Amino acid sequence: MTNQKMPRRLLWLILLIPILLTACANGEEAEMRPTLSPLPGASTTQPTSTPLPEGATTGARVRARGKLRVGVRYDLRPFGYVTEEGGIAGLGVDMGRELARRWLGDAGAVEFRQVRSDTAVEHIQAGDVDLVITAFIHTQERESQADFSLPYFIDGHALLVRAADAPVLGAVESLQGRPVGVVAWTDAAEALRAAVPFTLTFQTYERFDGAVAALERGEIDAVADLRRRLFWGRQMFPETAITAQYTHASVALAFPQNDPFFADLVNLTFQEMLDDGTYAELYGRWFPSEYPPAIERWPGDETPRLEDAPLFTETPDTIEAIRSRRRLAVAFVRDRSPFSYVDASASPAGYEVNLVQRLAGRWLGDSTALDFITTTVEAGQEMLRTGQADLLIGGVVHDRAAEMRVDFSLTTYWAGEGLMVWAGTPITDLRDLDRQPVAVLEESRDILETAAQEAGVRPTIMPQPTLAGALSLLEGGYVMAIVGDRADMLGVAYATEGLGVLPLRLIHVPLALALPPGDSAFRDLVNLTLLAMKADGELDALYATWFDDAPPTLESWPGIPYRPLRLDLSASPESDGG
Repeated sequence: MTNQKMPRRLLWLILLIPILLTACANGEEAEMRPTLSPLPGASTTQPTSTPLPEGATTGARVRARGKLRVGVRYDLRPFGYVTEEGGIAGLGVDMGRELARRWLGDAGAVEFRQVRSDTAVEHIQAGDVDLVITAFIHTQERESQADFSLPYFIDGHALLVRAADAPVLGAVESLQGRPVGVVAWTDAAEALRAAVPFTLTFQTYERFDGAVAALERGEIDAVADLRRRLFWGRQMFPETAITAQYTHASVALAFPQNDPFFADLVNLTFQEMLDDGTYAELYGRWFPSEYPPAIERWPGDETPRLEDAPLFTETPDTIEAIRSRRRLAVAFVRDRSPFSYVDASASPAGYEVNLVQRLAGRWLGDSTALDFITTTVEAGQEMLRTGQADLLIGGVVHDRAAEMRVDFSLTTYWAGEGLMVWAGTPITDLRDLDRQPVAVLEESRDILETAAQEAGVRPTIMPQPTLAGALSLLEGGYVMAIVGDRADMLGVAYATEGLGVLPLRLIHVPLALALPPGDSAFRDLVNLTLLAMKADGELDALYATWFDDAPPTLESWPGIPYRPLRLDLSASPESDGG
């Protein structure tokens, strides 16, 4: 070999390969510390940073420095990795640039900092990064350390198989009698055992690349692991396919807790990217062979601006307020049957009334420890902001305007435009309305026309300004169905014998419990309790007593609650965690 200088690109590859093929003892890919060249198109001008007092909000810090700081992985293609030229690329990198473009007017006004999954939270809490965009799974434990956006990727356990075998290994049930490779320090074997009713044949490897090499040699028929690592396996052995995902875990943007403006900025900008197609374009760039996950949409078009970020924000302590009074204060909209209403005995009733009663039972040991305060949605939101109420119920729509005023729980009901019909009529689906007369509430007309066009049907539309007017037409036999918002029609259907609302939704609109803004600990308590109720069947059983369609599927956050769900009424706030 001659004594010439090694080309820079080859040197990078030689330095990178052993790092990429080495795994840390805790199962995370090894951290790399290359010195990165400026990214193509990145701004090289350092903005003048304005000194800020301690405790300033994340948005104020971003605005003052004129640059966004994003934590990404450097070793996990296609989420974030070092290129041959010494820059970084990946889905997280592209999303960071897009946020910088929307917030600061310059896609180059972003500084990427290296994080690992086991160090990401430390960087967020230390203020080293403003948010993390990498393959960071939203777990119940991590809820205690950071706030999260809606998921932008669904991770989970799946199989890496030879491409020729993919047609017959498209489900975990096809693994019976076939050898499966797993890595010793992962939970892949345990997760796969839980997914099948038969005994599996495992081959265990100390390193992931060893398992992939065994697949290539034909010694095993599949490698079981998380999808984010299986993408790496496809880089090693291109003639492979990822199939049979059998667990699911949300991967989301992570950012500091108790910072409601920045949380709104992140979440509503993401909603904007969903609506204008940017997210789908970025996802397709890095995952060209699959569709992006279905992500919850919040109605409206409101998006906060970075220049409106407050300098400081106050964090309420709702849990301590509940402890002090030993009761829940619930703002209650009384005319939203079947979600919340006053029954014949003048008592609060409804699906959401029962739901908060169960929350009180789990937190306080007494399902009657509630004070219901009659209000409107708008006044109830203000009560949350001023600490007069802990929760607001009444079929509250989780839209973008409301998100900028209060916080929300996980979605507890899916509303949206649907069909109200008489029992026994032949109308069971939108296609049954072809050339049939239909009463349509004015605000639902565009939605029906769009859905009908997509379904290839042409109903005879009879617009109505009120639900009462539409109901008169249905009762008189002049129309076959009413199209309107399900949440509004359900109360009428429950009160009128023979009327029903079909499970069909022409669009999906989320309803949720409204919560005080910026109190991450209380929002955690609510959501972790809902997840626990979902896991033990209580939430679905409650839903089934009020509705005859399928209950909502909650986001999948692996693990168990990081804190006790029963409040210690004798404890100080510090002892309760979160």
